[in-house]
Amino acid sequence: MAAGKMTRGGRVALVAVLLCAVAAMAAAQQASGVRATYNFYRPQTINWDLNAASAYCATWDARKSFQWRSKYGWTAFCGPAGTRGQASCGKCLRVTNQGTGASTTVRIVDQCSNGGLDLDYDTAFRIIDTNGRGLNDGHLTVSYQFVDCGNPQQVEAAAGAASSTYSGAAARNIM
Repeated sequence: MAAGKMTRGGRVALVAVLLCAVAAMAAAQQASGVRATYNFYRPQTINWDLNAASAYCATWDARKSFQWRSKYGWTAFCGPAGTRGQASCGKCLRVTNQGTGASTTVRIVDQCSNGGLDLDYDTAFRIIDTNGRGLNDGHLTVSYQFVDCGNPQQVEAAAGAASSTYSGAAARNIM
């Protein structure tokens, strides 16, 4: 065999390795059986100000537009799969309550240490806690997947037909 040429079997093996790598990267961007607690960031009452919330991601994202900051509910992220720290700031997750199937899209604005998610109560936790068990138990069991915040088609495709979506434009003060 001449140098630089690959046999048919070699090409097939290379393609198989690449496909496995892509599948592993995709799997690393989602998780299920994750514990989601709640936090009272109350973004509506602080004008969606990441500095006022003392959010970790404020260093990088506090100067983003109001439309950007308020487009989705907020969460702290320390989940078992996906990037952490500054690399996760501003990214979006599609979070689904595994007990009810209710889901919403959230933006990562903070980090946490509980090994899962710390969802803002008003803009995320309450939205998917449709049967009240999460508030009663102090947490929900959820699945999440990273989605493209700027691609509404991907967010909607991840949402499914029976989900609810939080939009900052429809913010409500409930306390």
